[in-house]
Amino acid sequence: MDWKPYPNDRLMTQHPSGFVIIKPVEDDTPTPLACPICEALLRSRDDEVSYRDYECCYRCAMNWAHARRKEWKEGWRPTPEQVVRLEADRPPLIVKLDID
Repeated sequence: MDWKPYPNDRLMTQHPSGFVIIKPVEDDTPTPLACPICEALLRSRDDEVSYRDYECCYRCAMNWAHARRKEWKEGWRPTPEQVVRLEADRPPLIVKLDID
């Protein structure tokens, strides 16, 4: 694909299917599909921003990373028991796939 400069330090290209792709100039690190802390799917813009800032989903960032910002940056993470307790309150994500 032919990437062209776009405002605010971003690049733009036209996909062969017709839609436009815009990405930051320095976007070498892909965002994973699931949070490395709680393993929930990253499914919102909030999750994406939280992953970029804290390497976890929005919910984990709000519950642990923000409250312990310094410790989090130094490597502190919740125990598996803390994660299980938090996940017990998370609403399920229902996925329906139609396979021919």
